[in-house]
Amino acid sequence: MENGKMKILITESEDFSQDAVNELEKYYDVTKRNFNFEEELTEIIPDFDVLFIRLRFKLTKKILEKAPQLKYILTATTGLDHIDADYFESIGGKIISLRGETEFLGSIPSTAEHTWALLMALLKKIPSAFDDIKKGNWNRDDFKGNNLKGKNFGILGLGRVGKQVANFAEVFQMNVGYFDTDFVKSKFQSFTSPNELLAWADIVSIHIPYNSENHNFVNGLLLQSCNPNAIIINTSRGNVWDENVIADLLKKKKIKGIATDVLQNEFDKATIVINPLIKLAKENNNLIITPHIAGASYESMEMTENFIVEKFIKITKCAE
Repeated sequence: MENGKMKILITESEDFSQDAVNELEKYYDVTKRNFNFEEELTEIIPDFDVLFIRLRFKLTKKILEKAPQLKYILTATTGLDHIDADYFESIGGKIISLRGETEFLGSIPSTAEHTWALLMALLKKIPSAFDDIKKGNWNRDDFKGNNLKGKNFGILGLGRVGKQVANFAEVFQMNVGYFDTDFVKSKFQSFTSPNELLAWADIVSIHIPYNSENHNFVNGLLLQSCNPNAIIINTSRGNVWDENVIADLLKKKKIKGIATDVLQNEFDKATIVINPLIKLAKENNNLIITPHIAGASYESMEMTENFIVEKFIKITKCAE
């Protein structure tokens, strides 16, 4: 800390909110970098009091031990599985995130929109049809899709994103049902167990947070209840379902299709090439994967970065 100012490192500065940077620079010493490799990050972090991160790296204990003066981690996310939060908080560090900011998060539409984009692309076979056209073909009959109207749309977790997705489904004249471990008052049909929801649904959209209780929540036992013609969408976290079971069911045609924005161990690039879903996607047209981009719209990222900066300034200035 020089001149009484905390030193802040923005680790992924590309397209970072300029308004957020301007506010930080009023009170702190700000450095913007765009790291591509973990080694670059670990070389520079010992000099900083605060890190503002996105999702390119996982801040493990090994990395955090390289930053003995680090006091705060800022992350414009609700999930914290990209940080070893237990370790950092055990040594007195504080994480400032979007977790629990229900009112603000209700204004952020990007994850719900991406959920719907994945569903439409999969149901209408858009990626595979386009790939076929690029080969010089025009095979209309090979890419017949399905309508949404009248289908049963099941939501696993009726939180902020789940509610937004439910409203989209209603516009498409679908039957909407949900299961949530917490009591949620809603106009939509409530199911008393996830098994009942999966047996009923033509489409299942997963919107549960990742924590130790939800690790592989969507597992082989639960998926035995699944409608064999069902499509499953995951824009939550990769660790909330068992990827090996999901891949096996798709391979055996016991579910109709999968679209996901998340993978298990997605921070470890070495595991991506051996991921069972990616391996299966090379041979199947009923599987779509995107690289955790549901929340990565320009507008939403700017809004969330501005919010986190405002929250951080309030916390630190009140502490002075």
